[in-house]
Amino acid sequence: MERKAGGLAALALVLLLLSSCAGYQEVAFKGITDMELERLDAQGVQARVHVTLENPNPFRIHVLDPDVDLFLNEVYIGKATLDSALVLVKRSERTYAVPLHASFGGHGAQAMGAMLTAALTGKATLRAKGSVAGRAFLVRKRFPFEEERSFDLAR
Repeated sequence: MERKAGGLAALALVLLLLSSCAGYQEVAFKGITDMELERLDAQGVQARVHVTLENPNPFRIHVLDPDVDLFLNEVYIGKATLDSALVLVKRSERTYAVPLHASFGGHGAQAMGAMLTAALTGKATLRAKGSVAGRAFLVRKRFPFEEERSFDLAR
């Protein structure tokens, strides 16, 4: 009898999870409102991206596992890493400040060349291209994106 009750409970849980997945609506990317270059030196780059997202779902979505390539003046400088967790509030449209960084690692020479060019011209273009995963309960989905911003380093 206990085994049958456990099986029914497991089946009920699976059905509940599947029904909640069926009600999932896509998170809408509304755009990047700002991108701040916080640090750019021989070790790497640190930036804060302000992105507006709409989560129409009745549950929070945890953003994780970014796979983002960063380019400075079209030169690959490394993989970006989130500096803190990001959770999308349920049923909302909000702008989130997303802190991220990338270490130059084995691409230091190319990155230094791009930084020198930026310093001489007074202008830098930072491009982020890749995808990020979102998780709600047991469901995971990957979202691709690409964004580019130019900065006036003379100011």
